[in-house]
Amino acid sequence: MEPDAKFWDGIAEKYAKSPIRDMEGYQASLDRTRGYLKPTDHVLELGCGTGSTALLLAQNVQQITATDFSKAMIGIANRKASEEGIENVSFLGIDPFDPQLTTETYDVVMGLNFYHLLDDMGAGFQRSHDLLKPGGLLIAKTPSLGSTAFFKRVALRAAVRVMQAFKKAPFVDFVRIEEVEKAVVDAGFEILETDNVGGTVPRSYLVARKI
Repeated sequence: MEPDAKFWDGIAEKYAKSPIRDMEGYQASLDRTRGYLKPTDHVLELGCGTGSTALLLAQNVQQITATDFSKAMIGIANRKASEEGIENVSFLGIDPFDPQLTTETYDVVMGLNFYHLLDDMGAGFQRSHDLLKPGGLLIAKTPSLGSTAFFKRVALRAAVRVMQAFKKAPFVDFVRIEEVEKAVVDAGFEILETDNVGGTVPRSYLVARKI
């Protein structure tokens, strides 16, 4: 993951200043997620970026541990938390497999626009399963580039490969919605809810319980 960490480090400040493209969809996902959270929950967010989602959800839970493998992103997240006076969110510049994250610790694991950035999505879901307490919830929103129309998919693949060659894009897995769901089930989850939330690229919003 080191090359991708360097990519995200390099764009962290620009990323932090960029407006959310689909604010309506983002707010809808936040509201949907809040419906699954309890005031006593200890939540883990994987791929938290500059911390916006964790900080917005902090008032709904007891504690959030938010991680990202870009330390530059985490630096910005910590700055925002300090400015907003939010004290129940801890930001860590680590990847999901770091031993600092201990098994069966969290009530909820969130990965919003994250799992498709792993070179082994299935391992990411399995790691999330391990980190959850028995009966804990996985909440994942995953861009499914593999579910776009054929010609659009071909064009996207070509564009991403060119950008990657010039270090202008990270690894991106062109997963299909059904592949995301299968990987979640194979990791030991029972899917409670799944929906294609649409947009320019299909996005699978999924909630599953550890079994």
